[in-house]
Amino acid sequence: MRTNFFQALVLLLIFTAATAVVAAERQSCHLCGMYIDQYQQTAAYLIDKEGRETATCGVADMIRFVEDSGGPDAFTSIQVTDWNSGQKIAASSATYVIGSDLVPDMIPNVIAFSTKEGAEQFIKEHGGATMSFTQALLSISPMGMTMPTRIHQAVPPAQGALGVGVGYMYMNMDDLMIGSDSVSFAEYRARTGNKMGPKDMTSKGPMFMFSYGITDKLSTMIKASYLDKEMVMQMFMMGKTSTTTTRSSGLTDIDVNLRYNIWRDTYYSKFFSLMGGVTIPTGEFDESPSRRKMPGLQLGIGTFGYYGGLLASARYGDFWFHTEVSYTVNPENSDDYNFGDVAKIGLAAHYTPNPDFMIGLETDYTDTDKDKDKYQGGVIDHTGGKKAMAAVISNWRFLTAWGGNFNLKVSAGVPYYQDVNAYGLGTNYFANAMISFKRRIQH
Repeated sequence: MRTNFFQALVLLLIFTAATAVVAAERQSCHLCGMYIDQYQQTAAYLIDKEGRETATCGVADMIRFVEDSGGPDAFTSIQVTDWNSGQKIAASSATYVIGSDLVPDMIPNVIAFSTKEGAEQFIKEHGGATMSFTQALLSISPMGMTMPTRIHQAVPPAQGALGVGVGYMYMNMDDLMIGSDSVSFAEYRARTGNKMGPKDMTSKGPMFMFSYGITDKLSTMIKASYLDKEMVMQMFMMGKTSTTTTRSSGLTDIDVNLRYNIWRDTYYSKFFSLMGGVTIPTGEFDESPSRRKMPGLQLGIGTFGYYGGLLASARYGDFWFHTEVSYTVNPENSDDYNFGDVAKIGLAAHYTPNPDFMIGLETDYTDTDKDKDKYQGGVIDHTGGKKAMAAVISNWRFLTAWGGNFNLKVSAGVPYYQDVNAYGLGTNYFANAMISFKRRIQH
């Protein structure tokens, strides 16, 4: 499975590069890859000092490109499109409207007008605020949106924005713990009286993502994984320690997420959103007595799960900050098993030095209840607990093609605090990588 997955990624990259060459004749946005002929009301056109001509789908991407190139002085000509007449005008003399109820190209939605009067009339109908070219240069970060890995962001994609992705994840747990203490197997036996305990567990496999902007405020994301899980147990009998290995593999529960933006400021730099979601029980729940005692090997919870939360995002210069507070309810399934509910808080800080690259730090804290199994007689002591994780994340937009852009996102993290209920395995580390394609579909 792992070999086939990486072979598929290589083929995807080769096919994408070949397609980009074929599609090169159709002019596209220098930053996001969207076709210029679909955004003629908002497109911008630039000529640098070497005479190279560049086009962007709108003002927001034009400003990102200008700032990344060293500022307006790096160009001999910068022209934008007047929204009312469709004519090209000098970017420096235009009046801009930001924060209206129309998002014709990218976020933030900056629309150019040849006259201040035209801009003010537009504001009467669609809202927003006027600004000059200089003010616009200070109002847009190099990357208008950044996506955390372990938490969600409050910034909604524009209506019609489509994203698909395929990736691979790996997680290892090999730290035998009692509460917040790491212990040896010998100490574990002495403190618990058990002659059998966990030694190591891995989860790995491909993951898939689909996202879509239903409106400019409402969006959805669907995530699924096909995981191979392996747990190694160790036992002490007749003065010797031996191990046994148990495996499970298959499709996990599918996560369907909805986000609704309840407030944003005019400059698209601060957002508050509501989040809700459901997990569809597509993953197998093994009801055998031995597997019920090892919930980490289960591929699904055996019933629908629900979660909700509040999200906040804010931009300060080239930095984006994201916060999530959420709660997940895992109801009892038809086999009398109840996975523990999960309370979560997460923070992320992302730095966007240019339009193609982002690097950041993320942390999240979860508090998971103990599992309950009526069939086995009640609470399962070695489940649940508290965990705080820290992760490094990076995103690289490496190709524009097919009217959109391809991104490679990688992340890796480790725990800095763990407190398991009774005893169990602590997380050692996790890592994942995903290639995604994003473009906006005309609406």
